[in-house]
Amino acid sequence: MVDQLRPVGSTQPRRSIVMIVGLIALMVSVAALGSFVGLRQLDSAIAAENRGRLDSAKGVFDLLRTRALEDMRQLGRILADDTRLRRALATEDKATVTDSLTDLGKLRGAGMFVVLTPEGRVFAEAGAPELRGLDLKESKVVKEAQKANDVVVGSWVIGNKIIDLSLTTILSDTTVISYLVVGTTVDQALLKPLGTATGVGAGIAIGTEWTTVSDDQIKAMSALAQNPAVASSQFEFNGTRYVSNVFELEQMGQSRPRLVLVQSLASTGATFSIFKWLLWLSPILVLFGMVLSSISRANYRAS
Repeated sequence: MVDQLRPVGSTQPRRSIVMIVGLIALMVSVAALGSFVGLRQLDSAIAAENRGRLDSAKGVFDLLRTRALEDMRQLGRILADDTRLRRALATEDKATVTDSLTDLGKLRGAGMFVVLTPEGRVFAEAGAPELRGLDLKESKVVKEAQKANDVVVGSWVIGNKIIDLSLTTILSDTTVISYLVVGTTVDQALLKPLGTATGVGAGIAIGTEWTTVSDDQIKAMSALAQNPAVASSQFEFNGTRYVSNVFELEQMGQSRPRLVLVQSLASTGATFSIFKWLLWLSPILVLFGMVLSSISRANYRAS
C-alpha cells in the first residue's frame, strides 16, 4: 500500500517548484514593469525639462530682435533729420543718394540703408542689392508708414532672407518726399549669440531649406528644415537624442519662415543616468530576494 502511494506523493515537490518559479516570475515581471514605467516617466520629464529650455530660448530670440528693432527705430528718427542725407535727397539723383547711404553704412558698420519713393518703390540702397528696383508698396510695413507718417518697425522676407527694419517718413513741410529704411538681416550674427547664451541650437528655415543656422551641426540636420512636423519632436542624430520645436515667425508673408530650436538630451540624461540604473535594480533585487527565500525554504525542509 505504501509503495503504491509513493509515485503520487513524488509530484508534490514538483508542484511546489512550479509555484515558486511562477511566483518569482510574477514578482520580477511586476517589478520590471514598474521599472519600465518609471524609466518612461523619467524620459518624459527629461524631455519636458529641455522643451522648457527651448521656450526660454524663443523668449531670448524675441527679446534680441525687439531690442534691435528699437535701436533701428531710434536711428531712423535721428537720420530723418540728417542734413547730409536731406541734401542728397534734394538732388533727386540716385547716385548721390546712394553715396550718402553708403557713408551711413560705413559709420554703422553693419546692416542696410534704403530710400523708398513715396509710392513705396526702392530708389536707392546701400548694403541691400537684393532690393534694387523692387516695388514694396504692398508691404504691410510700407502701408503702416503711409498711414502713420512716423517710424514703424517690421520685417520683410526677400528671397531667402528675413530683414528686420524700421521705416521712417521723411517730410518736407507736410509733404512726404521719401521713406528711409534702416534694416538688418536676421542671420548668424543673431543666432550664434542666442546659442551661446542659452545652449540651444537654432536655425531659420524658409520653404524646405535653412537660410541661416547657429552652427554647422544644425545645418547638417536638414530634415528639420524640410519637414516642420519632424522639427517638433524628439529625434536621434549621430547617436545622440535631441528634442526640438518649431515656431512660425508671424506676419512675414506667404513663405512662412520658421525658427527651429534644438536641444541635446545628452547632458540632462547623463545627470539622471544613476536613477535609470536604480530603477532597473528593483527587479534584480526582487529576483535575488525570491531566490534566496526559496533556497532557505528548501534547506529548511531538507533539515
